[in-house]
Amino acid sequence: MAGDAHAALELGRLLCLTASEPRAPGDGDQSWPEERWLRAAVESRPDDIEALTLLTGRLAQQISYWEAVLDMNPDVMEDYGEDEATVRRRQIEAEELYARIRAAGPVGPAAEAGLDELAVLLGVSGKPAAEAAYSFYVFEDEAWSGSVRYGTTIVASDADEIRWACDEWFALETGLSSAPTLTTYVDGAKVSSIDLGRHLVDTAVSWDDVAVPELTGLPLPVGLPVPGHGLYYGFTSAAE
Repeated sequence: MAGDAHAALELGRLLCLTASEPRAPGDGDQSWPEERWLRAAVESRPDDIEALTLLTGRLAQQISYWEAVLDMNPDVMEDYGEDEATVRRRQIEAEELYARIRAAGPVGPAAEAGLDELAVLLGVSGKPAAEAAYSFYVFEDEAWSGSVRYGTTIVASDADEIRWACDEWFALETGLSSAPTLTTYVDGAKVSSIDLGRHLVDTAVSWDDVAVPELTGLPLPVGLPVPGHGLYYGFTSAAE
């Protein structure tokens, strides 16, 4: 069972970086394929901090997503089986999971800034987080339809994983625009921005031609949001 829990956690962590199951038919809409695997990991190992953090962070992103939909076009919520009550249930669960993380004791200095930011996003604390705390990668793609902007963001702290996530996005969606970017942040500051559109061959990035900088500094812990940047770990889609 321990091996099953670890496998579920690893798969869930990787799926945080995608809109849907890899190579599954889809239109680029976010479907949170990681959730069932992260729930399985938490159920098998209730005190696993990484599993708790990943699930809490992804629920926080879901809450943000559906609150934005509720503000922009509440009528569409019903099509997805969502309403204010389902958003509230996620909020309650995320707060309970966050409390379990904190009750487990010190999590180490590396996670403190991210947990502080997560608490702010969940509305359980107003303590500001250290904005220059982490190093990470951000992939961004966007398209406009009239006055509405459709955006995709993927945040990760491993070079191989961000490459994989980009490949999955282009395989699924072939991109929203002709100018998707991959930006590197070190200690919270932008140090590199790459126009991936220049390196697209058919529907894939020619990574041999892309020099992705290695991260220095403290990498963003998996599952935690980026303090001060309004960014969640993993895949995020939004319309505004």
